[in-house]
Amino acid sequence: MSFFNLNAIASIGSAVALLVFSAVSVGHLRIRHETGGNVVVLIVGLLATLGTFVIFSTTTLVNEPKTAFALLGILVLAVVIDFGWKAATRGRSARAA
Repeated sequence: MSFFNLNAIASIGSAVALLVFSAVSVGHLRIRHETGGNVVVLIVGLLATLGTFVIFSTTTLVNEPKTAFALLGILVLAVVIDFGWKAATRGRSARAA
């Protein structure tokens, strides 16, 4: 007996993919002057992926609460690791200068 079934793993993968697409859209918005990106298309894409993520997350919370809590844990862990990584690299670059 496994902790997650394949449906739960696929659900988490789908949610993470939506967040990655959203992050790419935000990043592209930041450099749109360099790439010539269309602001309207970028914003529509971002709203579509974030909207889909919200609907997906609420549906998952209702139908598969364990999966929703696992996703929340993964997101929190990712943020903690990101802040830790940034703090560690900032400390190294300050010492090298």
